[in-house]
Amino acid sequence: MNDFFSAEEYQTRLTRAREAMQRRGLDAMLLTATINVEYFSGHRPLVGWDTLTRASFCLVPVAGDPILIVHDVWLGGAMADSAWQDVRAFPETTHPPLDTLADCFQDRQLLNARVGLELGYEQRLGVSVHDLQALQARLAQVTWLDAAPAIWDVRMIKSTAEIEKIRRACAITDTAFDRAFQGLTSAVTEAELAARLQAAITAQGADFGFMAPCFVPASFETMSRVPSGHMLVPGELIWCDLGAIYHGYWSDYGRAAVIGQASAEQRRVWEGVHAVTQAGLAEVRPGNSMSAVVAACNQAAQRVGLAMNFASGRIGHGLGMQLTEPPHVAGHEAELLRPGMVITLEPGIVSPQGVYIVEQDLAVTETGAEQLSTGRWEIWEV
Repeated sequence: MNDFFSAEEYQTRLTRAREAMQRRGLDAMLLTATINVEYFSGHRPLVGWDTLTRASFCLVPVAGDPILIVHDVWLGGAMADSAWQDVRAFPETTHPPLDTLADCFQDRQLLNARVGLELGYEQRLGVSVHDLQALQARLAQVTWLDAAPAIWDVRMIKSTAEIEKIRRACAITDTAFDRAFQGLTSAVTEAELAARLQAAITAQGADFGFMAPCFVPASFETMSRVPSGHMLVPGELIWCDLGAIYHGYWSDYGRAAVIGQASAEQRRVWEGVHAVTQAGLAEVRPGNSMSAVVAACNQAAQRVGLAMNFASGRIGHGLGMQLTEPPHVAGHEAELLRPGMVITLEPGIVSPQGVYIVEQDLAVTETGAEQLSTGRWEIWEV
C-alpha cells in the first residue's frame, strides 16, 4: 500500500464506484487516464511523468475483484502501492496489450458486458484512438459506453482524507507566498520570483503544480506567459495564481504584493474583489445552486461599484486531483452543492492596472462551507 491513504479509503472508492455503475447501467469500467488509475487503485508510476509509451489500465467490475494492468517496468511499484490484490503486467510498448486485456475481461466474465470508458465530460483516454479501436475489435461483443458520469459521481465528492490533503496543499501555498514575497525589490526579475515560489512549495514536501504569473505591467492581461527577465516594478501590483500538489491533490489561488506602499486605488479594488468573493462564499451550502452563488457575487459587485471581467466562463470550479474539474461555479452548472465538494471562487478584474482576483478554496460541509485557503489575503507591502 502507498502512504497517502488507507486501504479503507480505496475500498470506499470502489464501493461508491460500483454503486455509480449500477445507477448508470454499467457492468464495469475500463480506466486508462493516469489520474483515474491512481484515484481508484492507488498506483502512480512517477510524479510529473505521464508517459505515452507505457499505458496503465484499471478494470473495475461491479462484481468480482478489480484488476490493475501495468507495464512490466511498473510491476514492482504497482504491487507495492496498489490497494488491489490482482495486479498483472504486460511487455508491449509499441502496441496495446490486447491478449492481457482480453484475459482480464474473460476472467471477470465481461466479454458480453456493458463497459464504460473515459469518453465524455472532462475525461480523456490514456490510450490512442488506434489502440482503442484495436481493443474494441478484439472485444467485439462488448458494448462500450461513457463512464464519465459514473467517474464524476465518485470523484466530485471528496472524503475527509482527501479534503485534508487539499487543506495541507493550501497551507503550503500560503507559506510559499509569504516566503517568496518577503524581501522583493526592483532588482528581482520575474523569473527569479517564479523560482522562489516554486522552491518554497517543494521545500515543504509538495510538488509544484502551476502558476499564472502577472508580475509586471507587460503581463497583466496575458495571464499565462512564461516569466521573463523583466525587473519587478515598484508600485505596480505583483499578482500570481499558484498551485501546489500535496499527495496528488491541488491548491489553487492567487495573491498579490507591491514593492513599497499599495495605492489607495489598489487597496480599494483588491478589497472590493475580496468582498465580492466572500459574498459568494456566504451562499455556499448544501442544496444551493451554482447560479445562486454567481448571483450573490454579481450583486456584491454592484454594491461595491466594480465590474468583474475575468473572462474564464465561470467564477470558480471544482478542485481535487486536477487543477480544474467538475463542478463549475457558473450559471449553466446543473449540479447542486453537496457536502464533500471542493470548489474555488474567483470573480475578478483583469486590466492594464493589474490582476485583481482574490481566489479562495472551499470545502462544502454539512451546514455551509469551510474556507481551506486560510492564510493572508491582503496585499503584501514590501
